[in-house]
Amino acid sequence: MANSMRRPFLTLLGGFDCAGLAAGSPASTRKARALVAYLALQTGRSQSREKLATLLWGGVAEEQARANLRQTLSVLRRALGATGREWLVIKGDRVALDLRDADLDVWQFEVLAAGSATDDFEKAIALYAGELLEGFNLAEEPFEDWLRTERERLRLIAIAVLENLITRHIAGNEAGAFVPAATRLLSLDPLREDIHRALMRAYATKGQFNLALAQYQRCADTLRKQLGVQPEPETQALYQDLRARRAAPVAGRPPEKGAPFEGRPQTLYVKSDGVNIAYQVTGDGPFDLVYVQGWVSNLDYAWESPRLSRVLHRLGSFCRLIRIDKRGTGLSDRGTGFPTLEQRMQDVRAVLDAVGSLKTVLFGSSEGGLMCMLFAASYPERTTALILHGAYARGLWSSDYPWGRTREELEEELLAIEREWGRPADLSRAAPSLVDNMVEREWFAAYLRNSASPADAVALWRWSVEIDACDILPAIRVPTLITQRTGDRWVKPEEGRYLASRIPGATYVELPGDDHIIWGADADRLMDEIRRFLASAQPVPTESTLLTVLHLDIQDPSTPENSSSSGRMKDWQDDAFRQLRAADGEAIDLQDFRLVVVFRQPSQAIACAFDLRDRLNHIGLNVRAAVQIGECERHHGLYAGPVLRLAAALAGCAGPGDIIVSRTVRDLVIGANRSFDPRGQLDLPGIPGPWPYFSVEPIS
Repeated sequence: MANSMRRPFLTLLGGFDCAGLAAGSPASTRKARALVAYLALQTGRSQSREKLATLLWGGVAEEQARANLRQTLSVLRRALGATGREWLVIKGDRVALDLRDADLDVWQFEVLAAGSATDDFEKAIALYAGELLEGFNLAEEPFEDWLRTERERLRLIAIAVLENLITRHIAGNEAGAFVPAATRLLSLDPLREDIHRALMRAYATKGQFNLALAQYQRCADTLRKQLGVQPEPETQALYQDLRARRAAPVAGRPPEKGAPFEGRPQTLYVKSDGVNIAYQVTGDGPFDLVYVQGWVSNLDYAWESPRLSRVLHRLGSFCRLIRIDKRGTGLSDRGTGFPTLEQRMQDVRAVLDAVGSLKTVLFGSSEGGLMCMLFAASYPERTTALILHGAYARGLWSSDYPWGRTREELEEELLAIEREWGRPADLSRAAPSLVDNMVEREWFAAYLRNSASPADAVALWRWSVEIDACDILPAIRVPTLITQRTGDRWVKPEEGRYLASRIPGATYVELPGDDHIIWGADADRLMDEIRRFLASAQPVPTESTLLTVLHLDIQDPSTPENSSSSGRMKDWQDDAFRQLRAADGEAIDLQDFRLVVVFRQPSQAIACAFDLRDRLNHIGLNVRAAVQIGECERHHGLYAGPVLRLAAALAGCAGPGDIIVSRTVRDLVIGANRSFDPRGQLDLPGIPGPWPYFSVEPIS
């Protein structure tokens, strides 16, 4: 049987992979892959051209369908023939795929599933990486009908194999070996209460009562959502028994580490720009700390993990811990559109206001670090300190940031997320130390499912990679700790060092280990470093902050340039001031032909630029505008800094009616309803560059 476990020539379980078809080639179109998959599962039986044409091109005329089939067969024949032998057998009107001396994962799976040895069953389930052609659809009803039937047939075989494994492990009193098979079966058939109960008993046998009770909650939630019913009396009775056993003291048994809060902490909501933001507050330490997790999160489901809940308890032991679900994720409002970094920053402000926090420590891990960096730079008066773990400044590769992903790597990651969503999580990069821990993998997969839908997860991942915060790092003037695992496979140590080299006065601590997540191996060491840093961090007095500058040059085309004879040049200022007050902007330079305004957020500046341009155009005045963000110093009401020079120079590059923004501004408003058109780049003496710039317009 060992020979049958070599890499298959053709893989159809969990997706599509063929050794003879290169991804992106003309022979790997959806119709070509569907044709190969269908022929492969006909066990060598030839099929008529008429049947294949109807199966794959039922929506077009018969003549066109046959022509499409001929073209696809021709391309496939050439591509597969490059492997050294003829795979397609075409005789007259009949077509077959010859796999006699090749391996097909579906065949291997079915042969192993029909065996009798436990080892055969384990190998079969290892091959069943997912449903047949997972994630694949063709929008051709005949093919989809066939695919649904085959998927269900193979799923039922997998369930039968898992049932056999579970029965054998239970008979052998192997609780540890039983858990992976049971959790895998529930991923295929989540309504099996008998399996939920078996898992509850298995966890209890090992003394893991919190996991047993969490399993009951998953069972109850699934039944309620899918069937609208309560668990069976037997399941409820087991739950009550386990609760009583957990509460009863047992001599010699220490309390479980990382026990979650009984009943979970209360989840509260605050409105931020019309969006409901969920948050929780735990701990009673002497100062506030906001933890912003990367990518996606779920406040309630976090407490289901003993490892993560233990870390949250540690944080709450020396601070008042404030946690949020970012808009679009977890318990906060979903379907809110593509978020901007600024919107998420304002969401944090809204939560801080709701809990009465005037100043806080910001702790961001992974993608969460980006928002924390922007907040610390924009609101130093509300930031006690900044902590970044496994964080990065830029998601994509560039010559001056060679650790980012290439576009090709990004697309591969997005395909993997969509393909694997919902399965036991692959922790090989997020937490290599837990890669063999099926309980953690299943919990993390459920955590992700409860945090976002597959489509939202993909969109948010793409969004997080597009952001570039490199240019705002020098504007961070609060005490900063940067921690990084030496072997982190998601964010490289060089990225942590890059942050430390560009954030003034930052402390950099590189920790041993490979886990990216904060609740991975040696989490206590990370918590110790954070506590030690906060005990000694001293406030840094500064009069500088991160501001967005809007520079407008105004001209009356009916008068000579720089002439103030036109009454319209006098009348526009009152209207502009009303607009600035509404947009929360502060005018720092106002002349007949020029207006310079500062804002806390770039989106405010862009929106105000659009409004002013349209209002002034309405009275016959031309506007050239530019928006730039950077560190600005304020002394006795006067502003200074290179950002002012850059904004003025960018405005000089604009044409009548143009609004120009720098690449830094563009990257910080990723997700806004704006289109950006590259216009050139600017070099200014004394200011490191170049500075690429773009014209911006709203997307109608």
